[in-house]
Amino acid sequence: MSITSSSLPFTSSLVAAAPDAPGVFALWQGGGIVYYGRAGTIRIALDEQLRARMLSARQVTGCSWEVSPDPEQRHGELLREYAAAHRALPLWNDPQRLPTD
Repeated sequence: MSITSSSLPFTSSLVAAAPDAPGVFALWQGGGIVYYGRAGTIRIALDEQLRARMLSARQVTGCSWEVSPDPEQRHGELLREYAAAHRALPLWNDPQRLPTD
């Protein structure tokens, strides 16, 4: 099952309110997921992503997350589920399709 929360605006105020807990997160662009990540701390990982996106042409319009006691396992589940549904990994999780800046 995909991350249960829907896409929220990817802003610094939202990132500041993200959980200080381990889990997984999704980055959204144009209504679709472009990246699934795992994190020891969701808030820190999203903050790093937000800062990186400020310097990149790869814009993110939304994010979502899920607290998980085993982020690595949950991340694998999300990638397998996405690949089964779309016959490909999310754009930024697939090194063959990763855009270059």
